[in-house]
Amino acid sequence: MEAKQNRMRSLAIILSPLFLSGCVLGPDPGNPDPALPGAIRGDSAPHGASFGDKAWRKVFTDATLRKLIERAIANNPDLAAATYRIEQARAQAGAANSDWFPQLNGGAGGSANYGSVNAGQVAPGAGRSSETYNLSGLLSWEIDLWGGIRRSNQASRSELLAAYYQRDAVQTSLVADVASAYIELKNLDERLAISRRTVDSRRESLDLVKARGEGGVGSDLETGQAEALLGQALTAIPITEKAIAEKENQIRSLLGEYPGGITRGGTLDSLDQSLRIKGGLPSSLLERRPDVAAANQSFQAAVAQIGVAEAMRLPSLSLTGNGGVVSGDLGKLLESKSAAYSIGPNLTGPIFDAGRGKARAEAARARAGEALAIYNKTSQQAFREAADAINAHVKTGEIAARQNNLVESYRKVARVATDRFQGGASGYLEVLDAERSLFNAELEQADARRNRLLSVVFAYRALGGGWQ
Repeated sequence: MEAKQNRMRSLAIILSPLFLSGCVLGPDPGNPDPALPGAIRGDSAPHGASFGDKAWRKVFTDATLRKLIERAIANNPDLAAATYRIEQARAQAGAANSDWFPQLNGGAGGSANYGSVNAGQVAPGAGRSSETYNLSGLLSWEIDLWGGIRRSNQASRSELLAAYYQRDAVQTSLVADVASAYIELKNLDERLAISRRTVDSRRESLDLVKARGEGGVGSDLETGQAEALLGQALTAIPITEKAIAEKENQIRSLLGEYPGGITRGGTLDSLDQSLRIKGGLPSSLLERRPDVAAANQSFQAAVAQIGVAEAMRLPSLSLTGNGGVVSGDLGKLLESKSAAYSIGPNLTGPIFDAGRGKARAEAARARAGEALAIYNKTSQQAFREAADAINAHVKTGEIAARQNNLVESYRKVARVATDRFQGGASGYLEVLDAERSLFNAELEQADARRNRLLSVVFAYRALGGGWQ
């Protein structure tokens, strides 16, 4: 009876730490609560559906562009690296979760011993040679007395979520980069077509001026002016072709491929379908932006690490035990009389560490403060980019419309100047100025259309990218 009571008391001592493990140190991780503006600047309907909720396939509907984006998502090395970072974070979260459970290790060994008589290692009448064999197991189970394991698991889960959001941010940027580069490539194609068309037109003008000179009507000055005008357009062709090759190589790099050509096709007019870009609720912007969500989770992980550092300053309590079979005769190793074990709690903690534990806790608090500052900066940057995107979409539309009118005006001027020159009412200088102005205006018109399309891509990225 007494032996039974002793065993019960021992069991109570061993299990009592389990009932003391409800204390959790450090602040609880939670979402930051920044002071948000009432609306995104320039958003005409802040409470309506947001353009940022659209998936990229709903925004970039051109078949050729969609295929390029799909190739980039499948092969881009930066996106692949971000995916592997998720796997790393998942494995680390699994390792942190294993701290909840007991750790059991096993071992086996054998030794042959030969004792020294002069050293008193051999008992009187005993032989100097002996053998020992053992099979053993070691159990170790740390009790989460101060919540350090819990905080460690919270941190690892937040880090895993941050890795997911960071991958989404990489994909959003990748989609936007491919779309932007393809729009710029199409713009360069348009600029090249304008330059070639202008070369053909100016060759005709040069032939006309030469014919007038041969007829005694023109002059060498007019011929030189016409040749200079043609040379301007001819120079623009190789400059643009160089930029086209570089842009194609950039796109192939985004696709995770080696330099080469890019197949064009379709039209990008669907991007400029007079869609009205809306930002939506300010709070929703922070939820849609994956970079803000990643910064949020990084902050929560840093806060949880404060509790881990605080728990390390206090004693740790673990339940340890070892047992197995030990025998000097290998044939009797598995007999019940060879069994041996011990089990009990183990309390260890720092007595003097020269302030190391305190410094660790202070460093953890500082890292949490840094993470909060990064979150606030990321949030503010999100609002700035969203406001700039909405403004850019409105203003680039206005600029494109004005530029279209300007090109028409210059075309009229060029026609009148040519008619006056052919009729002898003016010199070729008027034609020179009109043609140069028209050429520049047509190039600027192409750039205005490009900027209008790029504003849609900018809005796609700034308002969240539809990654959800």
